[in-house]
Amino acid sequence: MSRLRIGARASLMSLTQTAPLLSALSPTHTVLIPFHEAGGDQAGTARAALESEGVFTNEIEAALLAGEIDIAVHCLKDTPTHDTPGLVMGGFRPRGDLRDALVHRNPHMTLDALPSGARIGTAAIRRRAYLRRLRPDLEVVPLRGPADERLAALDDGAVDGLILGTSGLDRLGLAHRISERISPHLICPPLGAAAIVLQCRKDDEIPLEIAAGLSDPTAERQATAERTVLRHLGGFCNAPLAGYATIGGDGQITVHASVFSPDGRVLIDAVHTGFGAEESAMAVCRRLMRHGARKLGPNATRAEKGHLGNTPR
Repeated sequence: MSRLRIGARASLMSLTQTAPLLSALSPTHTVLIPFHEAGGDQAGTARAALESEGVFTNEIEAALLAGEIDIAVHCLKDTPTHDTPGLVMGGFRPRGDLRDALVHRNPHMTLDALPSGARIGTAAIRRRAYLRRLRPDLEVVPLRGPADERLAALDDGAVDGLILGTSGLDRLGLAHRISERISPHLICPPLGAAAIVLQCRKDDEIPLEIAAGLSDPTAERQATAERTVLRHLGGFCNAPLAGYATIGGDGQITVHASVFSPDGRVLIDAVHTGFGAEESAMAVCRRLMRHGARKLGPNATRAEKGHLGNTPR
């Protein structure tokens, strides 16, 4: 292979998180090919709905299947729940901070200290639900787009605060804009948060070897568990589903997962610890389903519920 062609979205966020990968590939002759037409990146009415699976990956996956690139770089949370035929996840880069962040003009503001009626910008079902559960007195303002656009909306006074991904702000060199890194026990992260995956054609040996050589075993185990939850519960990028996996010093993996109503009034939460990533994830799924997850999760209706749910462990 005379050169290795890396495909990534052309957004500032994507290119910033791809840069360390290019550095790790040195001295391999590497070419970065940016993609500008991802549906989720389009402006205005052309921007695809977050409920559409693959809105950030379809264009790049098509190029990978066509042989126009050799490795695709994605945020794991944006990838299709099931592998696209002919493609595989070849490697997982070390994970960033998976927490959400409050961004406010007051650098010392916290979620708990926000004044009643504060306007908080986010378009994510997950974030809206948790905000309504934690702070029903806040006004949640629908706001999506690249992080720099949302920060500009904050600076222009369109909203009083934002909820953004901590890892993205860290990667963009904007950690100083973070007022509070929110505990995942308060706002559960999306499955696949802060994880970068390298996607290859399943029969392309050299890129697969390269991707595997750059893969982080801890991130791979976490991704395996989290994608198992997504697949079993039918999740996607903006589903009413959240969760994450952590690995302890003894090698055991703890899988957290939650399903909820969009208004945040009903929440079902489950945790399981074990040595197997898939086994622990399936144990969590079974526990969630025993407590009614099918009535709330991605495959259920989005009708708002009128009572508070329990949070079984």
